[in-house]
Amino acid sequence: MRIAHASVLVVLAAAHTAAVAQSDLLPDIIIDEQRLYDNYQSGNELRLSNGTCNIGEGKFYIYGGADNGDGTQEVWQRIFRTDGSYYDTLASNFIYHPTHGHIHVENWANYHLREVLPGDGVGDIVASGGKTSFCILDLIQYDLGLPNADPNGQFFSCSSQTQGLSVGWEDVYSSGLDGQSIDITGIPDGEYWLESVVDPENKFIELNENNNYARIKVTIGSTTGPIDPDAYEPDDSFSGTVGRPIGAVNSPNLGPVNPEITINNLTIEASGDDDYYRFYMPATGTSDDFVRITFQHSLGDIDMALLNSSGSSIATSQGTSNSEQISMSGRAAGWYGVRVYGYSGATTPNYDLTINPSSNGSPSVNVINPPAGDVSLIHGAENYTLTWSTSDPENNETWVTIYANTSPTLDGNEILLPTSINTAGSLGSYVINSAYLDTATYWFFAEVSDGGSTTGDWSEGTITFTPFCVADMDNNAVLNIDDINLFAQRFVSNDLAADIDGNGVLNIDDINMFAQSFVEGCP
Repeated sequence: MRIAHASVLVVLAAAHTAAVAQSDLLPDIIIDEQRLYDNYQSGNELRLSNGTCNIGEGKFYIYGGADNGDGTQEVWQRIFRTDGSYYDTLASNFIYHPTHGHIHVENWANYHLREVLPGDGVGDIVASGGKTSFCILDLIQYDLGLPNADPNGQFFSCSSQTQGLSVGWEDVYSSGLDGQSIDITGIPDGEYWLESVVDPENKFIELNENNNYARIKVTIGSTTGPIDPDAYEPDDSFSGTVGRPIGAVNSPNLGPVNPEITINNLTIEASGDDDYYRFYMPATGTSDDFVRITFQHSLGDIDMALLNSSGSSIATSQGTSNSEQISMSGRAAGWYGVRVYGYSGATTPNYDLTINPSSNGSPSVNVINPPAGDVSLIHGAENYTLTWSTSDPENNETWVTIYANTSPTLDGNEILLPTSINTAGSLGSYVINSAYLDTATYWFFAEVSDGGSTTGDWSEGTITFTPFCVADMDNNAVLNIDDINLFAQRFVSNDLAADIDGNGVLNIDDINMFAQSFVEGCP
């Protein structure tokens, strides 16, 4: 019996070893909490940004399958294994979008406002955004220090039926895009949890299904207190500020602030509410360089401290006038913090922060791609990786921000690509998501900063985003009688694959749009 037991143990051990040898490398999709801080109220909407990241052991890989003929399409998930093999599993049937030419993952992210209960408890949902569909891509490097992170990424286009997220990468949808909002009509003023949930119906296989949400506090309208928090909250600790994205919208981690920055309408809304900021200075400070706050002293006496890169106070300003100022003269290049606080617990409804850092030799940037000539891409389906090289005469850190314009000029019509703000210059690349642009031909401007001065460079070449050819019903890049027959067949059978205008109803508008696209031809 002992021998039998030993044999069983050997068999089980061997089976376990084999299982480990070919275990699944599952993705793990989370919400980037920091993106939620880019939120603002516009009329009856709360607009917000959202980021989904893969922190798992393997890539998140999905592809489109069969058109089911009922307005839906199969979407499959591919699971890779440690022995190099993989297997596919049907995730769901998603709505088929013929006008986009690629799969859309329906209900990829849900947005909610929830009650804040005593002790920061999470209460009921009081408002939600619409179900959002996404083309899922590698757009931003999130954490390349993860064990299986892919430094190059893999998923940069929606034009094929394959989408996904590489390990260590993030897909970002900014607050200005369609679908990035919650209707707050009738919601009482006050404090709420803003919550984002990725894959809320757990259609996809993940390493951890319990970390698919993130939430932050937001204020709708006015609070019940006398002073509302400002847009940079929460900024109540130096370590918390360091963890916020450098230079992002509403981020107190300001990063490069050259040649001077002033932030208005800041508040100390409660007694003991200290505000922390962080900025970079590229050279030894001069007598012209300073940090200053201005406010109305009669409404609250506030003071200021300058912090070193570790968050320790190295200078203070504690006067009794309408401003406090600390000189940066003689202070070395590097990272600094600012702490703004009320004297004896004082509050203030409004103060302004101005930072004037030092400067030295200007950095330079050279846009490499797109090169001379024009690159034609399908709008909403294909993206482009812009590349550059940067240098700085004093070897300071550099940050790059990308703009687009229909002419190679900064004439006030340039379009800021929001997910590019303060991209580390050392990365050398940025994925241009055509969702942020209209169909047109664009030059791209890379603005580079070292924290003290800014320069830039236009691309030599252009990118033309052309509309997807909706008349090419069989997706073979040729318009012929087969496309007409296929459209007619789908229309007669009430197949929403013929819903050209995407409004969920088949009518004469779809016929007209198809006919117009067919006559005009494909780009």
